[in-house]
Amino acid sequence: MFWWRRRKAAAGKWIVVVSRVRPLDPNGGGRDELRWPEQRDAEHTADSRDAADTLAGRLTAEAGVQQGQRRVKVLFTGH
Repeated sequence: MFWWRRRKAAAGKWIVVVSRVRPLDPNGGGRDELRWPEQRDAEHTADSRDAADTLAGRLTAEAGVQQGQRRVKVLFTGH
């Protein structure tokens, strides 16, 4: 494989976010992220998607997530 065809590593990072589940807005019928952004309880960074998925799996076993009070998301920032 030639040097110009090598795949570059992604220039970003993986973030695992634990946030609270909010009720729907009674006026608009949805969740307005601009007016009321979700409150993040914790943010964790990971080097790879596999590491982020493993961490998210561990956080999903938490009691608040199992009861539907919190949400776990895996996000990628960058390009």
